[in-house]
Amino acid sequence: MNRDVPDWRTGAVCAQTDLDLFFPEKGGQAAPAKRLCAGCPVREACLEVALEHRELGVWGGTTEAERARMRRAKAAA
Repeated sequence: MNRDVPDWRTGAVCAQTDLDLFFPEKGGQAAPAKRLCAGCPVREACLEVALEHRELGVWGGTTEAERARMRRAKAAA
């Protein structure tokens, strides 16, 4: 096992999928990636990492813009 890859990623649906799907071109559709994320068993861990590290693309079933809103809402609370 690659020590640079967190254990939770081995169970991720995206690990068996074309990763380009999770990085749509500007103006492209995130819906196909979000549908895959919806059934992913590690979705919550993925989202947590994306929120903490400000990842690009679709992570944990959310887009960059959705995560930015989540961070702003958390900061305002």
